[in-house]
Amino acid sequence: MIILKKTTASLILVLIASFVAITSKAENGKFEQAKKYLNDGILTYNEKSLHDAKKIFLQLIKENPSNYLYVHYVALAHLGLCDLKNYEIAQSSVKKALKAKRVAIAEEGIPYADKSIALKSDFSDSHRVKGALISNRISGMFSGMRNGSLAEEEINMALQLDNNNAMAHIEEARKFINKPGLLGGNINKGIEILNNVIKDNPGLEKGYINLGIAYEEIGEKEKATNTFKRALEINPDNLEARFFLDQLMLSK
Repeated sequence: MIILKKTTASLILVLIASFVAITSKAENGKFEQAKKYLNDGILTYNEKSLHDAKKIFLQLIKENPSNYLYVHYVALAHLGLCDLKNYEIAQSSVKKALKAKRVAIAEEGIPYADKSIALKSDFSDSHRVKGALISNRISGMFSGMRNGSLAEEEINMALQLDNNNAMAHIEEARKFINKPGLLGGNINKGIEILNNVIKDNPGLEKGYINLGIAYEEIGEKEKATNTFKRALEINPDNLEARFFLDQLMLSK
C-alpha cells in the first residue's frame, strides 16, 4: 500500500510537470506570435497588427498576471498606436481630432506601464515607455506644462537604469527638440544626442527619422534629405522616411 501511494504521488508529480511544460510552451508560442504582430505593426503602421498583438498580450496577462513583460508589452502596443496617430497627424490638415484620439490611447496605456513598473521597478524600458506615453498626452502648451516634467522623470529613470537604452535616448533628444528654449529646450543638443544614438545603433530607423525631422526644423534640408535617405537604405518600406523625404522633395 505504501509503495502504491508513492507510485501514485510520483505519477501525479510527473503529470503536473508535463502539464506545466505544455502550458509554458503554449504560452511562449502566443508570446512570440504577439511580439511578431507588434513588431510588424510598429514597422509598417499596421493598426490591425497592433490591436492583434495587444489582444494576445492581454490574454497572457489573464493567464499570468505577475509577468511584468506581458504588461510591459501591452503598454508598448499602446505606444505603437500613439506613433501611428502621430504619423497620421503629420499627414493631416485636420489635427485636433487625431490628437484627441492619441491622448486617449496614451491614457489607456499608462496604467499598464505603471503595473509593469510595480512588478519590476528596475526594468529600464518600462520607464521609457511610460515617459513616451506621458509625452503623447501633450496636445498643447497647458498639457505640456502638466505632463512634460512627468515624462522627463521617467525617461531620466530609464537612462539611470540603463544608459544604453537607445530608445530612451531618442526620447531624451525629443525633449530637447520639442521643448521651448525658455523652458530648457535646445534643438542642437537634441541633434547631438540623436547623432550619438545612430553612431552606436546604425540600424535604428527611429533615430534617423527623429534626426531628419530635427534637421528640417532648423532649415538643414540637405542634411534632413540625406538622413531620411539613410533610413530608407536600412528599410525601403519605412513609411515615415518616405513621407518626410517626399515632403522635402516637393518643397524644393
